[in-house]
Amino acid sequence: MLALTTSVADSRRHRPGERNVTAIQEAKDGRRPASDRTATLGFGEKIGFGLGDAGFNFYWVIIGSYLLYFYTDVFGISASAAAWMFAATRIIDAFTDPAIGAIADRTRSRWGKFRPYLLFGALPLMGSAILTMSTPDLGDTGKLIWVYATYSAMMLCYTLVNIPYNSLAGVLTADGGERSSIFGIRFFFAYLTGIVVGAATPDLAAWFGDGDPARGWQLTMVLYSTVATVLFLVTFLTTRERVAPPAAQKTSPLADIADLLKNRPWVVLFALAMIVMITIVLRGSSAAYYFKYFVQRPDLMGAYIGLQMAAYAVGALATPWLARRFDKVRLLMVTMAIVGLLSIGYAFVPAPASNGVVTISGNAPVTLRADAMLDAPARPGDSYRWTRHENAFWIVRSRVDLEGSGPSLTLDGANGQVVSVVRTGADGNRVDSADLPVEIVVMFLLNILISLALGPKSPLTWSMYADAADYNEWKTGRRATGMTFSAATFSQKLGGALGAAGVGWVLAAMGYAANQAQSGASQTGIVLLQTAVPGAFALVAMFALRFYDLTAPRLERIQLDLTARQQAGD
Repeated sequence: MLALTTSVADSRRHRPGERNVTAIQEAKDGRRPASDRTATLGFGEKIGFGLGDAGFNFYWVIIGSYLLYFYTDVFGISASAAAWMFAATRIIDAFTDPAIGAIADRTRSRWGKFRPYLLFGALPLMGSAILTMSTPDLGDTGKLIWVYATYSAMMLCYTLVNIPYNSLAGVLTADGGERSSIFGIRFFFAYLTGIVVGAATPDLAAWFGDGDPARGWQLTMVLYSTVATVLFLVTFLTTRERVAPPAAQKTSPLADIADLLKNRPWVVLFALAMIVMITIVLRGSSAAYYFKYFVQRPDLMGAYIGLQMAAYAVGALATPWLARRFDKVRLLMVTMAIVGLLSIGYAFVPAPASNGVVTISGNAPVTLRADAMLDAPARPGDSYRWTRHENAFWIVRSRVDLEGSGPSLTLDGANGQVVSVVRTGADGNRVDSADLPVEIVVMFLLNILISLALGPKSPLTWSMYADAADYNEWKTGRRATGMTFSAATFSQKLGGALGAAGVGWVLAAMGYAANQAQSGASQTGIVLLQTAVPGAFALVAMFALRFYDLTAPRLERIQLDLTARQQAGD
């Protein structure tokens, strides 16, 4: 292996009259070279880095929003078994995450410490994800073995690529403003991908499957993982590592872990990221159940999750602007308070009184009645137009006329079709069963507002992780970027697993049965998992932020000290 090419600091000293100009300001003014630790990055490099997280979200949105649903309603394992699997596999992550972080910190190659993993880890991740979304014909025990093995393999491969990618953000530049910009762009692309995956996945699975849901989900993952692999290559080609550890640094992984445990800002962030990820995954994982069983409008599932991701993207894109005007910690506290209060209020939104759009399950003959769908009796002289809903673009649907103009319609072999009816009275009055009830409008509105408030969370916390790595170097004289971000990634995955497992445990405890009408207790559990429970976790996150003490003035002093140390060592 070729030795890592490290950044060469500017050996120039300040000219007379410039002694009070900081290194950070010099970088912004363009008077320091691009290799400096506080470099201002080009727009192309920021975009290239951000596209990497777009790639990861082709996997993560499936894991966070659809995988539990896939396991229970497509592959056919129980909610309880899936929940225990999500929890048990985190034991593996407890060892693999810090191990990969330590290995990445000690990697030496001509491409740097972290970029090579994007190049060589993408294909194993692709293969393991496709296997995870495959459904071999096995018995109950065989299915559980398959689920444990493939999910564990996918998460290991995900870790192998994702931890170095996260760590890469900490070595592109040490400038705080640039980091906020990087993470704002990164998470805009992440959530933009989330819009596509969230909205398109159910319809893609139905289209690819053509009546075979298992095949549809598998081919959807083939598509997503192929695109992700290309995006990882783009990130590898467009980024550059600049922030290097002290030249004489020699540490062991155990010493790195000990440093982190003494790093108060990092400990607070670890807890915060886990709590907020539980909030996000609870919302995402329960949404499919919420719309299928409580709202009884599974056709809206993709639109709901897609708009959720769109709102996340807008919130993330606004983060650099917000971070320039407000302290990061106060901004996070306010947004978490908004999430908590709105989510608790969401719990009081009732289900619609009537279901005007029916998604047909199964190919057996089924008879639909207009009076039930319109929640109004038929009247003499009424005429009816029955329609099937088809995708036009994203959340926009087109309607295709069905044969039949009477008050009822019988369909055979119509599995998966979404049907509504329009009634025109003798007086010309027109009533459309597809018009959204006010309850669903409120659900969508609250979903968007909550997601807007959650949007800045990821850019801010990941930027704060990079700050914590700088703080650790300033305090101990040792830098362990990979270990810092690997432990952060473990926190995210632990929160994600606990969120998904929590949904499974609650569903099992409430008597959930896949593809059947749910009991009152089961429906109550589904509602709380989508609303009040995530809200409670958001309020806990707000409280945890009171213990974070890396303020903006303190970070400025830390960067000045680190820059001075680097110059003294040149």
